[in-house]
Amino acid sequence: MKVGVTGASGFLGSAVLREGKTRGWTVVAFSRQPGGVAGADETRSLADPGSIDLDGLDALIHLAGEPVVGWWSRDKKRRIHESRVDLSHDLVEAIARTPEAGRPSVLVSASGTGYYGDRADEWLDEESDVGFGFLPAVCRDWESASIKSEKLGVRVVHLRIGLVLGRGGMLRRLRPLFLLGLGGRLGQGRQWMSWIHLHDLARVFADCVEKDSLRGRVNGVSPRPVTNREFTGTYARILRRPALFPVPAFLLKRLPGGMGDLFLSSQRVDPVVLKSFDFQWSHPDLESALREIEGRPGAGDATAEETAP
Repeated sequence: MKVGVTGASGFLGSAVLREGKTRGWTVVAFSRQPGGVAGADETRSLADPGSIDLDGLDALIHLAGEPVVGWWSRDKKRRIHESRVDLSHDLVEAIARTPEAGRPSVLVSASGTGYYGDRADEWLDEESDVGFGFLPAVCRDWESASIKSEKLGVRVVHLRIGLVLGRGGMLRRLRPLFLLGLGGRLGQGRQWMSWIHLHDLARVFADCVEKDSLRGRVNGVSPRPVTNREFTGTYARILRRPALFPVPAFLLKRLPGGMGDLFLSSQRVDPVVLKSFDFQWSHPDLESALREIEGRPGAGDATAEETAP
């Protein structure tokens, strides 16, 4: 199987590339930068939208986009939106230009659980309505752009990704703070965090490519979401550090462009579709995921409640 991957050099893309290679895929990376992508069998260019070459691909995984984390200036928010939506349009147009015999039969496009917005304690499945605000609008437009390839006979999967945990990503930023004992809950810590281990998510992407019956909206999260308070306490306990410095909600709400939504919005997401396909998570619970990532087996330290005020 020959599979194209946009964003293949990133935190998630690298993991998807490695998972594909273990399954015997020939991986074609797509990049705007000159030179090859490490680990890929071939690299093709995204620099010119009108000449994106998808010929000969059996499947396409679309991960590329401006990082959401960062200072939400007006220009940053524009880049977050345009990098996802415009490139999705470009890929659909490239599919349309590709002769039918050489056209990818499936497009697996990343989306996010931010689609649901701030929903407090409500359980959210793939049929739940879109929320309100900047991130829900980005996810809605992102999915609307890629779904157009269905008219070209392409099976489309929108994989709504939660917080991805691995040796990189968000934990790379959090780890130094927690090791210094400066970690703490965000606001009251009651907001739900839907998360998934990086290796499980890479397997989900690969299954979405290989399983013809998987289509439409799929929540790419663990079946056991946690509150921010629980996340903070668990991570602090595993690192054997206190977590005594909560960040007040009013400070987060003062961040520019509504950036506080990244930290305070609550999404309690249920991966109903993955459960129906009997997907087996290697790390379904937060503690086992974090212990694997940090290389700290075993338990028995202070409880989460004792370390997260």
